Amino acid sequence: LERTILLGGALDTEALCVQSGAWVWKLSLSIRILDHGGNLLDASVLACMATLRHYRKPQVDMVEGGGMPLLIHSDAQEPTPLPLHHTPLSVSFALIHSDDVALSTSSSMTVAVLVDPTEREELVQTGSISLAMNLHSEVCLLDFGGGCELKPSQLKKCFHLAEKCIVQLCQTLESTLKEADEKAQNERLHRLQKQQQHPNLPPLPSDPIPEVPFWKEDVAKQVDMKSLNADPSSEIKEAQMKMKDQA
Repeated sequence: LERTILLGGALDTEALCVQSGAWVWKLSLSIRILDHGGNLLDASVLACMATLRHYRKPQVDMVEGGGMPLLIHSDAQEPTPLPLHHTPLSVSFALIHSDDVALSTSSSMTVAVLVDPTEREELVQTGSISLAMNLHSEVCLLDFGGGCELKPSQLKKCFHLAEKCIVQLCQTLESTLKEADEKAQNERLHRLQKQQQHPNLPPLPSDPIPEVPFWKEDVAKQVDMKSLNADPSSEIKEAQMKMKDQA
């Protein structure tokens, strides 16, 4: 991941400087694996790039005298995206010896190449190769773990197949990021509108406030009907029993 994102030139680390020689943004990106169905590297790279593309860092206000910079709330000033040059994604292949030559002692063996291997396919692979590139077919990483020989012609086929996969992944990523950005903008506008309607209230938090059920009339009517049809409490039951005894 580090070689793909940092050494691959995806992130402009110099642009993260807030004040030369004093303050700089420190980004910590952690991945938590919930389920492993195979090809963990490609899924991790895709998750990392989606996170970096969607994240917005807040604006800062420098303090006179060299103090710690102050973070400006996202509702007061719109945050900015991270300085990314491009979006590299990874495509991995599993290399497996063919069955008819698996026991052969010849130096030239036929190798089958599987794209996006599953967990069970990774258990029987004899080697692997990962290609990381962007939408413009600029290679950022070529990781060949060895284990078997790979002919140059097969390497070219892997490269061309990875190009097609990267195009599909980039299209899916761009559409997903567009929906996420629109949702974030709508939530920010909702908070700003609420703040303008009630200027005396304190600033709203960055997270959207969930809807309160009784704000809706139809839900309120349902709640009222439920309260009318609810079972009486134990005290009401006792009062009703006393009235019956007196009668």
